[in-house]
Amino acid sequence: MDFTAFKMNIIETTGLAKDALHIYVGVGVYLLCLVLLRPIFKKQGIRSFIAVIVVTGIALLGEYLDNRETIESLGMAGLSREQITASIRDLINTCMLSYVLYGLNKWTKIFHPTSKPTSLTKRHKKTDY
Repeated sequence: MDFTAFKMNIIETTGLAKDALHIYVGVGVYLLCLVLLRPIFKKQGIRSFIAVIVVTGIALLGEYLDNRETIESLGMAGLSREQITASIRDLINTCMLSYVLYGLNKWTKIFHPTSKPTSLTKRHKKTDY
């Protein structure tokens, strides 16, 4: 199955607009990367940076696959102004919310814990079990 047919099949099945699907894919890939990278990288900053790189790579790969027929036959110069504009809009839709979440995580305290977690049971002595 060709990528364009696959993409159109998803659009018809979900009933969502292409722009909405790009946003969902970008956020989904970002959150999936954060979850899957948790055992590998303990620091949230590194995990979120790698997740942003993966989202950008997936978005670029998707745009290449969208325009593959034109690029293979005519090269990059063969892309029309409309195709380039649509590709840039798709890249922005796919990556923007992931970049915003990364920025909020890096430069604000929104996603940082406010206090250390405390135990629900307090032990007074080491021998109290």
